[in-house]
Amino acid sequence: MKRTVNVMEISSLGINIKILREKKGWSLNKLKEESTIGYATLHDIENGKSQSLNSSNLEKVARALDTTVDELLNIESIEVIVDDISETVEAIFQSEELKLDGIKLNDYESEFLKDFFIAGIDRIRKKRDENN
Repeated sequence: MKRTVNVMEISSLGINIKILREKKGWSLNKLKEESTIGYATLHDIENGKSQSLNSSNLEKVARALDTTVDELLNIESIEVIVDDISETVEAIFQSEELKLDGIKLNDYESEFLKDFFIAGIDRIRKKRDENN
């Protein structure tokens, strides 16, 4: 799956790459060698001239700079501890941006999946009650 980064992220991305590269004491040529990405591409990213960057190249730059793609893009990771699956299913299906195979779920599909998961949870509860 390839992800294209929009222009607003690129200016931040370029700054982050440059900062991390300079912290390592690397030239743009050294980053080119370590990441196997072309000099012109790296130069354009650092200078905000690039219109897009695919996920494969993002990962190569992150690996070369000993960081993560999320850190390069200034994306904060939020850790969520799931301890109640019923509440989690409810929370998941509150999103209007759910996708399957890269295609946004319509209302029917979203409700179908939610009902499927709830039916499974209810079946487990019923089986537990029968065993007690």
